[in-house]
Amino acid sequence: MKVTSKPTEPGKEGDLKTTSANAYYGGGGGGSTQLKYWRYTGGDWVEISKSEWERSQGGSTTIKSLASPTLSSTTGSLRYPKDAGLSKESDYVLFEFYKYQPPFQGINRAQSTSSSTALAAYNQSATDEKFYTKTSRQSVILYMPEDISTGYKANWSGKAFSNIGRDALATAGSKDLGEALSNAANTLGTGMAQAIPNLGNKIISETIGKITGEQIGQNEIFSSTRGVILNPNVELLFGGIDLRNFSLNFKLVPRNDTEAKTIRTIVDTFRKAMLPNFADGDELTFSGAENIQNNFIKVPNVCRVSFMKGGIRNEFVPQYKMCAITQVDINYTPDGAYATYGDGHMVAIDLALAFQETKLIFSDEVDQY
Repeated sequence: MKVTSKPTEPGKEGDLKTTSANAYYGGGGGGSTQLKYWRYTGGDWVEISKSEWERSQGGSTTIKSLASPTLSSTTGSLRYPKDAGLSKESDYVLFEFYKYQPPFQGINRAQSTSSSTALAAYNQSATDEKFYTKTSRQSVILYMPEDISTGYKANWSGKAFSNIGRDALATAGSKDLGEALSNAANTLGTGMAQAIPNLGNKIISETIGKITGEQIGQNEIFSSTRGVILNPNVELLFGGIDLRNFSLNFKLVPRNDTEAKTIRTIVDTFRKAMLPNFADGDELTFSGAENIQNNFIKVPNVCRVSFMKGGIRNEFVPQYKMCAITQVDINYTPDGAYATYGDGHMVAIDLALAFQETKLIFSDEVDQY
């Protein structure tokens, strides 16, 4: 007989605990004691494996990711056409729907900084299995569309620095204290030398503006009175990376009554997934006021989009991290004329879906995405 000591006190989302489990054998009173490992999931303590415990304690830098989709995991999915994704050689797109996880909720920051790399900590709220719960909505499988592409956009821009600004930044960029102090002294001297003509030009500009209303800049004064302008010291600076956006377009033409009903359900699934609900109150632990949830709406579900080859993701086409559904466009007359079957189902529907990734892609991840 085994007696397991489960924690009784509530904790915070992600808290970890160990307890002892005693196993008794026969009537001789012999037995052994084993450790049990637990994680608090927001409502109850759930038993976890020793290896998962060790990862959380810093034994590994790998975050346990959401399970990769497989052919067997797509059982019960909504499919168009009806045989999409049923063979090991077929190509298809798999859409799985998850509840949105706030990126800064439920993360044990102390553990994140000690047991994860910077990249793993950044990705945790988008890839860690404990952060995502599948919704009750069925997954959707659609044929491979004609246009599949991805793009990366880096933001670079030119920035002009005055000599004073350039010298001040050079001071800040010094590697050692002695060099920094020397640069600071030089910067102060240069700044004082340039302060007089700059101040004079400012007075001239303000005086002309008050008298005539004209707006004359410093470079215009320098150019017209001295034949020079301030050295722009232009540098190209990196300003960040944009989150990837992509869109997929499908033409859905039912061949029978069953497919017509499936198509309608697929369209409704995407519509519901991208729209919000009213908050149910469980999220608002900071207030005990009655009906406070009426003032809030829940963030819509997110979607994992996978381009599949048989039972695994196709490594030769782009893959994406968890995505938000940003737009769902439905054209009920894709052929330019209104047409229905006898029961009212549309003869054809164009479904256009737009997505945006919830996390940036880094160079270390190019082989995955």
